[in-house]
Amino acid sequence: MSKKMSWVMCVSILLGGCAMGVDRVKLYDPLEYTPSEREGGSLAYADVPEIKPVTGEKIPIAIKKIRDSRPDISKIGVKKNTYGIVMGKVDVKKGVIFLDVFTKNLINSLELAGYEVTSEKDFRSIPTLNLDKFAALLEADVRTFWVEFSPGFWAVSADSDAIFEVRLYEPETNREIWSETFRGKGKSPGLVITQRGFESSINQAYSKAMKSFFKTISDEELRNKLKK
Repeated sequence: MSKKMSWVMCVSILLGGCAMGVDRVKLYDPLEYTPSEREGGSLAYADVPEIKPVTGEKIPIAIKKIRDSRPDISKIGVKKNTYGIVMGKVDVKKGVIFLDVFTKNLINSLELAGYEVTSEKDFRSIPTLNLDKFAALLEADVRTFWVEFSPGFWAVSADSDAIFEVRLYEPETNREIWSETFRGKGKSPGLVITQRGFESSINQAYSKAMKSFFKTISDEELRNKLKK
């Protein structure tokens, strides 16, 4: 191969920054995730400073509804070239449904934070007269879960955002008693971004958002408010 051809191929990689097609990424447990986990390592909750499982009295809570309100639920990101042209997309592993993963992670966070959780499916079968056994009803809404690769001429990166809202309602009146939005950002820089870079970036964002939720929902002030 000539030097000229090699130079052209190198420039093409830098300008395009990624191959066409779909890069499928794994979503890790957001409360345990660290960059080292991408290399095959694993953590226990006890090893993560932000996560301290709550022990003692369990507060009963029911999942009323969890929604995926993203504008496009067919993917979790795109790969663009330097000119902004979409070259491919990023999505979760085949056979994996994002909302199912999010729901599982949300419930896991609640249970670690000292709540006894009734799933959305089980909640639907509970008569209205029996709702007073719950301290609150919960709704969650995923607004953003996105990783995007847009290369520059000398440096590239995959930037991610994860945003979801959580609301709590009084069971008897359906009056909203608490709500908050949780956000996380991720970034994976390099000369060329591969599937591993997209995976790292979106998991960084997801982990930050879910750890923020856990920290808030496990706070003793909020727990005491719900106990009343």
